Amino acid sequence: MKKILNVSYNQNGNVLLELALILPVLLLFISGIVQFGFILNAKIAVNSAAYEAARTATLSEEPYSSATTAIENYANGSLPGWKFGERLKAAINIPDTNPGTLITVEVIYSTPVFFSGIIRFPGTVKGFTDIKGMSAMRIEEKE
Repeated sequence: MKKILNVSYNQNGNVLLELALILPVLLLFISGIVQFGFILNAKIAVNSAAYEAARTATLSEEPYSSATTAIENYANGSLPGWKFGERLKAAINIPDTNPGTLITVEVIYSTPVFFSGIIRFPGTVKGFTDIKGMSAMRIEEKE
């Protein structure tokens, strides 16, 4: 008859090794999801700010200043820290104020990129990437 040996192996070292191998990949994956969320939020905000600015400009007697104010108001309400300057820019094209004239508004916001030192993203400058939103509307007749 053969004797069966009851040998118990301790697997604590294996679990630690597996965690050390998987944890960096898992953290990178979660950080990528968070980065994508920030970029998507900024994209939605610049699109909406451009729309609000174009709509306000079509209804106003002073379209340029109304569009600029609408961008600032929308930006401050949706993402804190938005102010015209280094990270927030706008290109407002108003050829004239006659009814039917096409007004275009482009809002550009520079959002930080977490992995700019590790991975080179296209369009990234000094750790920031530009998110653009554009809207075009025609000036309405005033009653």
